[in-house]
Amino acid sequence: MGQARARRAAALLCALAVGAASCSPAEDGDGPRPTAVAGVDVGAADRADLEPGGTLDWGINEFPAQWNPHHADGNLATVRTVTDAVLPTPFETDPKEGPRPDPDYVLGAEVREAGRKGPQLLTLRLNPEAHWSDGTPITWRDYRATAEALDGASDGYRVLGEVGYDRIAEVRPGADEYEAVVEFSEPFSEYPSLFSPLLPESVAEDPQAFDDAYRGDIPVTAGPFEVAGVDDGARRLELRRWDGWWGEPAVLDGIVFTAMDPEGLDSAFLDGGIDAYALPVDAGSFARANSANDGEVRIALGPDYRHITLNGQSPLLEDRRVRHAVFLGVDRQAMVDAALSGLGMEAEPLGNHFLLEGQPGYTDNSGRWGGHDPERAAELLDEAGWEPGADGIRQKDGTRLELRFLVPRGFRPAQDEAEMAQAMLGEVGVGVDIEQVGGDELFSRYVLPGDYDMVAFVNTGGRFPISKSLPQWASPVEGPKGTEWRSNVGRIASEEIDRAMDEALEALDEEASLRAVNKADELLWQEGHTLPLYQRPQMMAVRSDLANLGAPGFGTHQYEDIGYLKE
Repeated sequence: MGQARARRAAALLCALAVGAASCSPAEDGDGPRPTAVAGVDVGAADRADLEPGGTLDWGINEFPAQWNPHHADGNLATVRTVTDAVLPTPFETDPKEGPRPDPDYVLGAEVREAGRKGPQLLTLRLNPEAHWSDGTPITWRDYRATAEALDGASDGYRVLGEVGYDRIAEVRPGADEYEAVVEFSEPFSEYPSLFSPLLPESVAEDPQAFDDAYRGDIPVTAGPFEVAGVDDGARRLELRRWDGWWGEPAVLDGIVFTAMDPEGLDSAFLDGGIDAYALPVDAGSFARANSANDGEVRIALGPDYRHITLNGQSPLLEDRRVRHAVFLGVDRQAMVDAALSGLGMEAEPLGNHFLLEGQPGYTDNSGRWGGHDPERAAELLDEAGWEPGADGIRQKDGTRLELRFLVPRGFRPAQDEAEMAQAMLGEVGVGVDIEQVGGDELFSRYVLPGDYDMVAFVNTGGRFPISKSLPQWASPVEGPKGTEWRSNVGRIASEEIDRAMDEALEALDEEASLRAVNKADELLWQEGHTLPLYQRPQMMAVRSDLANLGAPGFGTHQYEDIGYLKE
């Protein structure tokens, strides 16, 4: 690795060390100096400086079967990574300014707050040039169909969540078919999160199409790229520049997404098989990726965090005292240090399920449940009737307190994390059986159906802390297949939590909304629902000459602007 790039990487990591503060200079005076962390690190460049054409080989860590981001089975980061290039989103997110209309789809947006003149209204002036890949114009009808599909009241739809859509009274045309008027029955403060992405009426209007149309393919698109082919066997999805795109044409000829295991991604980047991939929080992967002569790692503080979720419907974890004992038995600071110290970073455990440090309103609500207290954990297990066994593992009525901790096969950081939890919980008499499963099956086969006790993964937050994560904490609903927990994989809920989240969404005053957010968070800690660990650095390995791709932080990538620098 060149000295200049090594110093840049060290400086970025050092800047991230205390959440964007500083780091100490090396004793020899040649090390990283104090510097502010960038909110965005994408190798930004003007389109005029890019070479037209070329194909980007982008590595991904899973190959979903369902590519509909609003479907209950499409709740994967990889789905959004791909669909952001091919499906419309009316609002884009600027890291500094927040959400704003994307002129490729929406020329203007006006909001009338609820009051004496009537309910809250959102009026979207649509771009009349926008159309779907089948030639159908994008009109108010697509917004109506998407809203009705996702409102939670329509039979047969297996939706990820209805947040915001359940507050829409109707979507109607305005001055013409290119003006959508969204009338809310209740105030909704995070309205820019809606229709992200928008679905075509042909998919959204029918529950069977909603379920099947994007299963294994994305046949109808409306972005700078379109799908050229999907190969399930090779775990590869290929995009090509769409000639029907009305905006700035994509610089690249195409993008090829190929799914591999984590070690395979590292190797493929080093040998030139892929040009970019998102890195896990792992010192080994970072070092390997950053050692590539023609590559670098781009870093920003991400809008997401790592956590451990407990299955509240597991017979072993249905007692809140046992869940709290697990919380107290895990030394979160030790787990944070183990994950980040190899990257030269320091951080404190996250104390909030909704907000990240540095965001307005962030409060550490972990209270008595966020610290490491083995003695109190043992007391709780005694109270719950779990007695120490001969081998140290507690038992009750002939049942051993041994939890199944699922990890994706071949992902060493997750294995290390689970082994740390295993050792820590063993000290309070809780056994942990680590079970490796295929990464593509982790959610679809195990987590979503509730076939697990413990699992660790990442929550994505960002500019919309309630609407984007509410389904993960909300009460179950009655769906076409009976009671559905949707993305609340912890299967723990209460009416009080639901009410607090509703209050946060209804309050158009930011302070009132944040008070309600923190109330909901306090209740989650009290219920023993999910143990937050740490805010993750967002890291992406890319070729050094690849521009406008990397770590957008709280922003979004502009896929049409991704390309290779001219020599």
